[in-house]
Amino acid sequence: MTTFELNDAPMAKDRTEGWRFVREGGSVIRAADGTWLFTSPEAVRFAHQHPEIFSSARAFDGLGSPVPLIPLAVDPPDHRKFRRILDPMLAPRVINTMEDLLRDQVRALVRAFADTGRCDVVDDLARLYPTQVFLTLFGMPVEDRDQFIAWVEMIIDHSNNNSTAEPAPEVTEAAIALFGYLQGYVDAKRSSPGDDILSRVLSLEGEEAWSNDEVLGLCFLFTLAGLDTVTAAIGFVMLHLARSPQLQRQLVADPSMMGPVIEEVLRLELPAPLTPRVTTEDVEVDGELIPAGSTVMLCLGTANRQLGNLTRPDGIDVDQADRGHLAFGGGIHRCLGSHLARRELRLVVEEFTALIPEYQIEPGSDPEVVWPSGTLHLRSLPLVFPA
Repeated sequence: MTTFELNDAPMAKDRTEGWRFVREGGSVIRAADGTWLFTSPEAVRFAHQHPEIFSSARAFDGLGSPVPLIPLAVDPPDHRKFRRILDPMLAPRVINTMEDLLRDQVRALVRAFADTGRCDVVDDLARLYPTQVFLTLFGMPVEDRDQFIAWVEMIIDHSNNNSTAEPAPEVTEAAIALFGYLQGYVDAKRSSPGDDILSRVLSLEGEEAWSNDEVLGLCFLFTLAGLDTVTAAIGFVMLHLARSPQLQRQLVADPSMMGPVIEEVLRLELPAPLTPRVTTEDVEVDGELIPAGSTVMLCLGTANRQLGNLTRPDGIDVDQADRGHLAFGGGIHRCLGSHLARRELRLVVEEFTALIPEYQIEPGSDPEVVWPSGTLHLRSLPLVFPA
């Protein structure tokens, strides 16, 4: 009888212990609820390499979204149509043209508390910045940030409860308001396009043109999958830096270490450590026969700590930093916004370090993540520093 329960993993205070608990169950685990977990890099990559067997589209049916989540919840061959359009729009060269604006935004957020001697990284920075970036990217006013965050957090907090009950009235109200907001800007940019991703998608013609639902699905995916994950990643990067005065000093002395440090934190602290798939046929993985129609969770959190040639699989070592980790997934569904997320993280660390070179976790605080949760993220991260 299968008794493995993922929610029993001791994840809240120590992800090393949490992922060790999961990994000890084996490379392919059948949980008590019938879900299969792939925990090894080999098993995860096998699923990434066979999207025809491990469906992403069917994995998100249960969300009940009124529009398709583009391009995540689309399987081949239709998936290629969307990635062919979107990948160039989020390429590094495009993000380069926005860097000064994005840097100004994060600098203003850090300046707001730099003279006070204290901040909560989650509330004062990490929750705010990714939404500002999204609004900028899609040509919407940054002044709408707080209302936008309120809608999104209401929806995401509810989805993390994994409840089969009807949504609470306030959740339904938030979803309707968010869709109405997004639809309003889709309509506005059809008649008066700007220099932003939304306008470029709406300008497509002929066979490349997207339906209204597909455009909304892209906006909704960025909203639900691209904001809280970057928020979480900012929190984790700042947590590890706050715990290591030596690492802070090294970054000030050698800014070239910024990239490797961020990659190591991404490898260790994945905001989205589990990605769902549904099998379209019977398949054998590592000696286990998995029936068609099974839900499979690709456990990137364990796979990232078992990659080859790691001298410190559970710790930060800039000499082993490699972009080949699985924090952004893999295969055809590799995270569309990975370049943007990396840029946001680098700008946050650069501007925070420039204005506040020394900081530590507020005495008496014990940061922990929300668990169980669809996205691993810190509840809060209070820091103190010389005002």
